[in-house]
Amino acid sequence: MNKKNTSNSVKEAKFSNLFDRHYKKLYNYAYKVLRDADFSEELVQETFIKLWENFENIKESERAIASFLIISLKNKIIDEYRKKQTRTKHTNIYALHINIETQIDKQWEIAQCIENIYATLEQKTVKIFKLSRDKGLTYKEISKLQGISIKTVELHISKALTAFKSGLKDYL
Repeated sequence: MNKKNTSNSVKEAKFSNLFDRHYKKLYNYAYKVLRDADFSEELVQETFIKLWENFENIKESERAIASFLIISLKNKIIDEYRKKQTRTKHTNIYALHINIETQIDKQWEIAQCIENIYATLEQKTVKIFKLSRDKGLTYKEISKLQGISIKTVELHISKALTAFKSGLKDYL
């Protein structure tokens, strides 16, 4: 047990020395890439945790340890960048979905409102209005087709337009 304590204290001393020697360089690298002090510090801390967990598996040469640290940090930065990109993509897709859903809901509401307005109008007014708007007939053509005067066509169109203007005021 005493040997294990000695081994741990040697490991801690080596690790502390490596931490002191490499922390600032790693932090500066992370900050240069990320431009976020707290996040840079977090990733450097995670890199040193990884070093601690793999300490026995790494060659003791300074070059091997420095390479391990910089590669680990670089991989953490890349992973975080990918996560951020994925989050952004999913957020954009969600926002687009919500936007499309909102537009569809609004169109459905408008269609329902139009149907409700048609239901309040006289059948003759609805028929004349649809001939004008859906079929594109002129007032003169409608008057001949329906056997009524142009003034009567104008009256029915005017009633329909007033009802639609009033009923759709929240959408205009």
